[in-house]
Amino acid sequence: MSEVSGRFAAKPLMEARRMLTRVAGNVFVWWWVLFSFAILMWIVVAAFKRNDTVFQELFAPPRSLNLGNFGDAWDLLNLTRTSLNTLLTVGIGTFVTMALAAPAAYALSRIRFWGANALTAFFALGISVPVHSIIIPLFIGLSDTGLSNSLFGLTLAYVGVSVPFAVFLMTGFFRSLPTELEEAATMEGAGPVRVFVSVMLPLARPGMVATSIIVAVGLWNEFLLALTLTFDEDKRTLGVGLLNTYGAMRYTSNWVGLFAAVVIMLLPLMVLYAWMSRRIIEGLTVGASK
Repeated sequence: MSEVSGRFAAKPLMEARRMLTRVAGNVFVWWWVLFSFAILMWIVVAAFKRNDTVFQELFAPPRSLNLGNFGDAWDLLNLTRTSLNTLLTVGIGTFVTMALAAPAAYALSRIRFWGANALTAFFALGISVPVHSIIIPLFIGLSDTGLSNSLFGLTLAYVGVSVPFAVFLMTGFFRSLPTELEEAATMEGAGPVRVFVSVMLPLARPGMVATSIIVAVGLWNEFLLALTLTFDEDKRTLGVGLLNTYGAMRYTSNWVGLFAAVVIMLLPLMVLYAWMSRRIIEGLTVGASK
């Protein structure tokens, strides 16, 4: 009897602990969001200030919109070349990654064969391998094949580091999809390829979109591979160009130009998230809720 009463007495305490943990987690998340948003807004405001007032009037709004800062950042970033290189490597890398990951994830989630679980675990293991640990063998391999210091070699490296995550995420999404339409198509005589292209890919569109955006954003922000695998200035990406801009600012002290360069680099990501945020959330939650 005492044990039962003790359990009933412990229930309110457990509920209070859960509520306290939930409230503390929400407070921390919102604090972090507001802190990150404040820093981002400060950089955006500072990008329009004059260089002699950016640190003296730290939190004051700009006296005038100095759009010339963005022209200086454009020249320092060599934006025409670096943005084109980034768009090519990220766009092609994301497309090839999804072209490889989607059929692989479908096969791992739907086709029963020996070693499927081990192969899925192998792809999941690839996510945990840090890029720093493979950068030297990757550089040597690309150098031996004549692909170092080339956008093609950099794109191959992007695909290699992105495929494990894309396969892992898409495998879980394919497993969440209903099997009735797939079985109906098979009974109508459709083969595995036809079922995948005509039935499963349209159903997996939310997951494909979400995975593509996450992969593209990760490659857009990628820095180490681009810095290590490319040497010539005409093959630099935006991340490396921003590093070069920071190095130049240390001598010229044109900090507003650096802030403008950061805004230029972040602007496409901000627009992409604002435009596709609903699809990203939908793609990630649909697979997790089924």
